[in-house]
Formats: sequence, C-alpha cells, structure tokens
Amino acid sequence: MKLYDNESIGRYISHFYRMGNSFLCKKYKEYDIGAGQYQFLIQLYLKDGLSHDELTEKMSVDKATTTRAIMKLEESGYVKRVLNENDKRKYHIYLTKKAIDKKEEILNVSALWEERLTGPLDKEEHQYLMGILRKIAKNNPGYLFEEYEEK
Repeated sequence: MKLYDNESIGRYISHFYRMGNSFLCKKYKEYDIGAGQYQFLIQLYLKDGLSHDELTEKMSVDKATTTRAIMKLEESGYVKRVLNENDKRKYHIYLTKKAIDKKEEILNVSALWEERLTGPLDKEEHQYLMGILRKIAKNNPGYLFEEYEEK
C-alpha cells in the first residue's frame, strides 16, 4: 500500500473517531455530559470508587485531563470526590445517586453507537473484528485492556 493511499487503517480510525465523537456529543448533551467526560463515567460504572490516579491510568490520559473531566462531572452532579483516609493527597471518585439512576440510559447511548458501527456484521464477523483490534492494540504502547481478554 502506498503511504498516502485513499484507503488506510488510520483514515478509517480517524473517520470512526470523528463520527463517534459527534454522535456521542449530541446524545450526551441532554445529560449535561461532554465528550471529555462520558468515558470517565463509564469507567466508574465498571468500577466505582477508583482513585484519580487509577482513572488517569485506565483512560491513558494525563492527570490534568482527569481533573478537568471529574470537575465537570462533579459540577453536573454525577460524581463526588472523597479524600482517601490513608493518604490525604489522594481522592477516590464515587458515583452519585443521579449517576446511578441514569446508568442504563447513559450506557445505552454508547451501546447505540457500537450498534451503528457493527450493525452490518454477524456474530462471527464481530468476534473476528474484536480479535484483530485486540491484536493491534497489544502490539502498541499503553495497552491497558487485559481485563477484557477472553478467558
């Protein structure tokens, strides 16, 4: 393949990212959640009470990005920060009742985008695609998806 050919993996990834970001921003706007926050909220749905550092690591972002996202989620009433009793320099982030009450709706938005992406695939094709994506991800720095590995 030529370097700047019309069809490349990067071009598809970029397209899906931009389209997904636009779709998710529009859908999450009604919940007062922005593009930079919903992924943090989803991580907390997976495991409530993560520390600021754990969230930063799971999201593969810098601490300032995590701080901004958590502050906005806190302002919107979705999370609360609780000081770690053993280390007064650290906070744990917990979901509020509002976040718990809206969990299904918020997760459904992400599921809707996933369905738009993979809708044309049958189950076998979907599993094959996920296997290829895992293989590509493992070959690159910062791979943090071990918890999703098939057992």
